[in-house]
Amino acid sequence: MSFKSILHSIGNTFRAIRSGELLLRLRADKFYMHIMYLFLLMWMTILLSLQVDKTLTRVGDNKVALEKLRIHHAEKEAALVKLHSASAAQIRLQELGSQAALPSEPATVIKKK
Repeated sequence: MSFKSILHSIGNTFRAIRSGELLLRLRADKFYMHIMYLFLLMWMTILLSLQVDKTLTRVGDNKVALEKLRIHHAEKEAALVKLHSASAAQIRLQELGSQAALPSEPATVIKKK
């Protein structure tokens, strides 16, 4: 092949691309269904990839939210335990002006007959 024929082929290729006839000159019309099938597969692959990325982002956000809720639950549980302690109950009773106090002696066990 000479340099002139190579330049002529490249020129023909660019003219075919410009006029939109490249696929027809290559006789790609025989493979129209295959080309459409490949296009559909590529489109589906991109769509599924985007959906997977979106799902992974949502999973990460949910993990952060779940960790915050665990911390909140632990704080509430600690506050609840503190409220049920005897010293906290006595302090609340004193704040309300009640005369009730913690017993000074342990409870007496009454035996059943």
